[in-house]
Amino acid sequence: MSQKIVIRSADDVDIPVYVFEPKGNIKGAIVLLQEIFGVNQHIKEVAQNYSDTGYIVYTPDIFHRIKQGIELGYEEKDIQKGLEYKEKIGWDIPIMDIVSCAADLKSNHKVAVLGYCFGGSLSWRANQKSHIFDACISFYGSSVSEFIDIEAKSPTILHFGLLDKGIPKNSIDKIEDFSSRSKKEINVYTYQNADHGFNCNKRNSYNKEAAALAWERSISFLEKYI
Repeated sequence: MSQKIVIRSADDVDIPVYVFEPKGNIKGAIVLLQEIFGVNQHIKEVAQNYSDTGYIVYTPDIFHRIKQGIELGYEEKDIQKGLEYKEKIGWDIPIMDIVSCAADLKSNHKVAVLGYCFGGSLSWRANQKSHIFDACISFYGSSVSEFIDIEAKSPTILHFGLLDKGIPKNSIDKIEDFSSRSKKEINVYTYQNADHGFNCNKRNSYNKEAAALAWERSISFLEKYI
């Protein structure tokens, strides 16, 4: 079950955050980041799944400065609307909000940042910009290859589907080259028959086998570092 709280960001703006708490002992914390579709039902289910394994999960409403409570579907009109929101919000302000959420958790827990789609790119960029995270997990972040200008600050895993036209093989090659030279552990995982959004069971691109393997790798990674 989740509750909704408010966290104060660094610029004194309130961030609406969905909180998912495990029933038993808390292993650690995750700041889980949405796709371009907002904190919709899928993202809430994903957050609940991680919470069920023992992590307290904060899921901030990344688009709250544009409009609170945005929840989109996966039709073409939703994709276009989500891309508009993404362009409007940019990168720097969401990262400030993400780090603020991590700071609220950090006094009591190790904290991972974990994101999907737009959130996958945000998780990678936040991990480059801040030392606050203990681990980073990114699913099909299409802008990761654009952000290889500075080192990751904590161990990272990156998941990509090889059928994803938005993240072509040359972009993945670029990321793998960067990871091989990094001082931090960066594991790049590719999934042969998986497209963008392969983890989302609400989309036509859902790939059950790839999603299960990515989940297993992510949970093992969290258990190692968080």
